[in-house]
Amino acid sequence: MKKAMVLPLAGVLAVTTFASTASADHEGREFFVELSPENEVMNVESDAMGTAHFEVSDDGDTLDYWIHVEYLEGATAGHLHSGSADEDGPVELFLFHNDEPMDYNGDIASGTLHADDLVGDLSWEEFSMALVAGDVYANIHTEDYPDGEIRGQLDEYAQNAAMEKATMPTEMPQTGMGGSSSGNWFTSLWTSITGFLFS
Repeated sequence: MKKAMVLPLAGVLAVTTFASTASADHEGREFFVELSPENEVMNVESDAMGTAHFEVSDDGDTLDYWIHVEYLEGATAGHLHSGSADEDGPVELFLFHNDEPMDYNGDIASGTLHADDLVGDLSWEEFSMALVAGDVYANIHTEDYPDGEIRGQLDEYAQNAAMEKATMPTEMPQTGMGGSSSGNWFTSLWTSITGFLFS
């Protein structure tokens, strides 16, 4: 009898531990999302494109975002939806909303989101778990494409892109032997070595 009670309790503890771990995993995550008409589920013909940067706070309570677009006409709204890359899911958070359609070629929106901003059925914990699972996407809606004109998934690919962008050097490092940055570093290094060998 005791054995029968221990096993279900262990199962409950395992599920609880997994849920708390999954919800905590979103803390500090960063996403660099490519927004493209090719990512839309429905067929979209558009020259519009964009990028969106999302960053979860270290405590996991807020989500900062910045959105930049090019050649976007008649934009009406931007949202974060829950759903996989091959489906249209419900709106969970508003990124921006226009009373009148607007054209954009540059920065379009930025801000900070938290639990009180949720408009769907998910709690913040459930939204965070969807984020960890890669089941959240950004979608920009327009007058011509009310279901979405450009879209991008906040998934592992977007996280890797954010890491690469953060660690990518803006110029080559100094050689430490009087070399210069950028394309001349190898020439300076080679000159130093050959000068030492043949002097």
